[in-house]
Amino acid sequence: MNRLSVWLVVPAVFAVYLVTLSPAVGLIDSGELAAGCYLLNILHPTGYPLYTMLGRLATLVPVGMVVNRVAVLSAVLAACGVGLFLLLGLRLGASRTAAGAGALLVGFSFPVWAVAVDVEVYSLTLVMVVLLWLAAESAERGRALLVLAYLAGLTLTNHMSAASTVLGGALTVVLTYRRELARRIPVLGLLFLLGISPYLFLFLRARAGPLLAWGNPDNLERFWWHVTGKQYQVWMFSQSFGEMMHNAGRGAALLARSFVYVLVPVVFYGAAVLFRKRRALALGLAVSAVAAFAYAVNYSIPDIESYYLPCLVALAVFAMVGLEDLARRAKAWRHAVWLAGVLALVLNFRVAGKQGDYVAHDHALNTLVSAEENATIITDWWDVYSPVFYLQQVEGVRPDVCIVDKELVRRSWYLGYLSRAYPWLAERSWPEFEAYQPYLDQFEHGGLQDPAEIQRRFIALLLSFFARNPERPAYTTFDAGASIDAQQLLAGVALAPAGLLFRIQPQAPDPGLAAGLVLPQFDYTRLRVRLPGREPDMRTRVVLERYRYFLMRRVQALALSRRGDEVRPLLDWYGSLPLSRIAPLAVPGRAGPPTP
Repeated sequence: MNRLSVWLVVPAVFAVYLVTLSPAVGLIDSGELAAGCYLLNILHPTGYPLYTMLGRLATLVPVGMVVNRVAVLSAVLAACGVGLFLLLGLRLGASRTAAGAGALLVGFSFPVWAVAVDVEVYSLTLVMVVLLWLAAESAERGRALLVLAYLAGLTLTNHMSAASTVLGGALTVVLTYRRELARRIPVLGLLFLLGISPYLFLFLRARAGPLLAWGNPDNLERFWWHVTGKQYQVWMFSQSFGEMMHNAGRGAALLARSFVYVLVPVVFYGAAVLFRKRRALALGLAVSAVAAFAYAVNYSIPDIESYYLPCLVALAVFAMVGLEDLARRAKAWRHAVWLAGVLALVLNFRVAGKQGDYVAHDHALNTLVSAEENATIITDWWDVYSPVFYLQQVEGVRPDVCIVDKELVRRSWYLGYLSRAYPWLAERSWPEFEAYQPYLDQFEHGGLQDPAEIQRRFIALLLSFFARNPERPAYTTFDAGASIDAQQLLAGVALAPAGLLFRIQPQAPDPGLAAGLVLPQFDYTRLRVRLPGREPDMRTRVVLERYRYFLMRRVQALALSRRGDEVRPLLDWYGSLPLSRIAPLAVPGRAGPPTP
């Protein structure tokens, strides 16, 4: 293999990313991030200012939909991260074969591949993490120390999971320079602050009044809350020992899969080899891996896989060093190390790629289709709200529909968004806004004195969105049994299932379906349902299950309304969908709502 041919790894990985790229808005944060980049919103904590500005540049490319442009940015960044990892291997003295195989292993690992083909911030995290290790490797040799200080700050402007890499890189420098480091601290500190300065974007942009200013960080207090992720700290380091061990097992399995299982011993072998050769760097990598793993297992969220990415990179360096040493010892078989990348490609192709995945887009569009003109929808599910937000605010789909995220109404900054997006809604519900705001302020400052009263005012505000706008059809995406909030909000009304929504009717004392229900007509053939071109994960399955759930609720309502002749065409329609293996029909009965 000649000197340049190893770099073909990067375009090969990028080509695979493009083939498996998500074709539309996805689940979780895809819609919010794509719309945020396009509109220069303030994104959810910790704000991701560096990503927002890069994403904004990507949205200016006049090709495809906005979400496609930002998804391609993810692929470009991930491919750059793979290329930088290859360079890191060569800088560490690995052969082109071992460095190329290690780069393929990283590029086709599930945590990297899954974020490279969707709208997410973690591809940029990969780039920054590998850049940090490149700078740390050079700083250990007496170069790039100033660059490392700047990159450490810049890395923290994207995602806090990379703080483990900053810690590991700092340890490498401290062990290398020891006492002589002290005289450089002022300059290094200034460069670190310069690197972290993109966070000023959040403050300045919040003052400019974007459509959605998550956290509204326009003063020092709210700025600090936002960049430290105060809203999400309730899920951090609060697990029981059993939950933590369960998370650790899942994390270990994810990492083992990333090293195609058989290379796990090579990771430990490579760590020993690197420790003998470059102790400071090896210790920094080890500390980074342990810190990233500990952070991930103590953070209880469903989409945690990407938080292991800094750990994966550190361990991949060890694996690459181990592969290099083994290939050197078995010269006749040295090219066999390429099998590592090939195995990763085969192992993850069906689970990491997003090719043909229109599930979130179709579900969001079908939700809007289910609503009458000028409807108001209250939802409690982010996987509905985020893609709908993108479709409405960026693609201009059904701007007549007002959709409110019930859970975000618990945040004062969201009330500001509602005032900007739906001024008529805020104006008509202004008495309820004013009554609720003081209690919300107490809650956000940790001084809530009357939990029952804030709940009462919260429900009163939500009810006013319907009561003060009687000309607008009212809908929810949940029924009265979904939560205590739902029970209070939907008490004394009837719910008529239509499409993927419940039409609220102030008609019956029973909060569920009632014999006197006025069931609106709805043509279910208007709903488009496409299965992804990969094996659906659990979150995707939950979304697809909602079609079955609402169908069964419709069947029950038709029976109660004595319109049984409409049941068979409805069942035939569902039977024509490619959903049977994921959400098969059951015998009609009370269908429990799927859990998001």
